[in-house]
Amino acid sequence: MGYKKQVAKVLFPLMANWDWASKEDYKKDWKKFRSNMDKMWDQFQDLQKASKDNAKKQWEKVFPRFMEMQQTVADALPDEKVSLPGMPAAPVSPKEFVEKAKELQEKINRHAIEAGDRTFESVVRQQQHVKEVVSEAVDNVEEKLDKKED
Repeated sequence: MGYKKQVAKVLFPLMANWDWASKEDYKKDWKKFRSNMDKMWDQFQDLQKASKDNAKKQWEKVFPRFMEMQQTVADALPDEKVSLPGMPAAPVSPKEFVEKAKELQEKINRHAIEAGDRTFESVVRQQQHVKEVVSEAVDNVEEKLDKKED
């Protein structure tokens, strides 16, 4: 860097970054930017994955307990069909009704877990795409820096 540019940086510090950096300085800054972005994306995705895994483990502990509680209630219900005086009997007994409800809840639970996993994978793919776009943008900037001084 020439003497006049060094003096100008000292006398006018706000003007220090007015295109006085060398091509190597810009390249170094963009490499640092890319490195920091890559590190941040990786850390963010690791954090998301750990959060999803922990939530899934917690749910896998809670859901069976919820089903056990329902079974306890179902065990206390009568086996025979009930009816009000003058009305036809119910199509199923209370115990059968709870069993059908539990089957439905287990099916819904499976589908919800699968849908959550697919959604998470989709989000990760989208983030990967954004990471690639940012990387390509940095490549474009570096190419333009190379052409600028040629």
